[in-house]
Amino acid sequence: KEKEAAKAKAEKEKRKRDRIAKRKARRASVPQMNQGVRTGLKLLTMLKRVTVNYTENAGTILPGYMDSTTNLGVDFGNNYEPGFDFVYGYQPTQIWLEQQAAKGLLSKDSVFNAQFQQQYSQNINASATLEPFNEFRIDLSLTSNFSKNHNELFKYLADKNAQYYHLNPYETGSFTMSYIGLSTLFKSGGANSAVYNKFLSNRETVSHRLGGSNPYTNNTPDPNDPNYTKGYTQYSQDVLIPSFIAAYSGDNPNEVALIDYSSQNNIRKNPFKYYTPMPNWRIQYNGLSRLPVFTPILNTFVLNHAYTGTMSMNSFVTSLYYQDVYALGYPSFIDSNSGNYVPFFQVPNITITEAFSPLIGFDAAFKNNVTAKFEYNRRRTVSLSLVDYQVSETNSTEYTIGFGYRVRGLKLPFEILGLKTLKNDMTIKVDVGLRDDRTTNNYLAQNIGITTRGQRVIRIAPTIDYIVNDRLTLRLFFDRNQSIPYVSSSFPITTTRAGLVLRFIFAQ
Repeated sequence: KEKEAAKAKAEKEKRKRDRIAKRKARRASVPQMNQGVRTGLKLLTMLKRVTVNYTENAGTILPGYMDSTTNLGVDFGNNYEPGFDFVYGYQPTQIWLEQQAAKGLLSKDSVFNAQFQQQYSQNINASATLEPFNEFRIDLSLTSNFSKNHNELFKYLADKNAQYYHLNPYETGSFTMSYIGLSTLFKSGGANSAVYNKFLSNRETVSHRLGGSNPYTNNTPDPNDPNYTKGYTQYSQDVLIPSFIAAYSGDNPNEVALIDYSSQNNIRKNPFKYYTPMPNWRIQYNGLSRLPVFTPILNTFVLNHAYTGTMSMNSFVTSLYYQDVYALGYPSFIDSNSGNYVPFFQVPNITITEAFSPLIGFDAAFKNNVTAKFEYNRRRTVSLSLVDYQVSETNSTEYTIGFGYRVRGLKLPFEILGLKTLKNDMTIKVDVGLRDDRTTNNYLAQNIGITTRGQRVIRIAPTIDYIVNDRLTLRLFFDRNQSIPYVSSSFPITTTRAGLVLRFIFAQ
């Protein structure tokens, strides 16, 4: 018997070796794909859905146009003016306007004061769903929203060289995109934190980059602070914005994108175009309950994880004092008060918001009618104000724990309305939460941080739900919230609610 068993084992191992040899031979007979192709094919098998929406809206109001149109919006008798490109959506630039004026197509009336107006918006929304394996789902999303409005008075002045002038050009706009800044999310904030100090030290690096690229500066040191270049001091907007983004996103200050001023005369151009939107995600896995080891005790078990992040530059406006003397695409006028170049766009603030909601969470239902849930959320909002030069940082941490139990046929300790035993389902739930919020303002000039608001909130909320019949449901609840503030100007608050709710459905 031992010889027969050894012989069978040897034959089994031989068949296994033969199968492996055949697989290797088949692989050798097929041209090998490179790693990139294999990765691409694997990604395609995981990809279940992709949606991309790109929307562009643009419009121009051109007052004082003196020509007429015959067909299709153009004048066939006058070289098809104003041109098929303009009729079918082309958004004019200053050069185009000057060309129309040179052709004599625009009004020269001295009392003509109607403004040339343009508006433009661009919205990008993309989403995708991946399923690397059964019951494991990843939802990705990416957004970018940009809008800009332009107004100016393009007027002929007979008493001033008898030509057209661009008077009082004014632009407003906003830019928001999905973003990722994970590397500093869990680091402490404040005036003496490593992230804030990194932001301060980044300014010198960014200043030298700007001073080297701007031909009006050409790496000339600032006369008041030689650590910075002329026109790009520690309070320059063009210095602060890239330094802030690099510090709170964990990027290299030598590589972070700079604001682009080279195409400010085109309504479609975004001065923040070098800041690329990044995807957010939501991950869900509900296959744990199907594993053999958990099947006897679990009905469902869902793991959750999600991240959302945005970067916003809202309500930026043009400066009337901006100058580019030689049209080099860089600012040339230095404000005598601040010692900085006046930028084409003035940005009042930039805000980065990030949230893990949740970082880790689960919902579980057990075979013994017990339910449980847990969530750990983390959120941060950091904003740089370029009006009063301060960094406001809000950090929030929240824990939520919940338990529930469904029971049928509960025996009461005493009789209620003739009932000693409850025949229908009764659900008992207890939710406990702890949230910690703190907001700190860091002032650049004083290099100090002050906690301006914040509180620690403790919540406990048990509930009992009982289904009397198909139409009547009873609910007994208790909800207690206690907040403990971080600042002396606020006081502790405790809120308690309790009661009985009867819900009756009149539908037949």
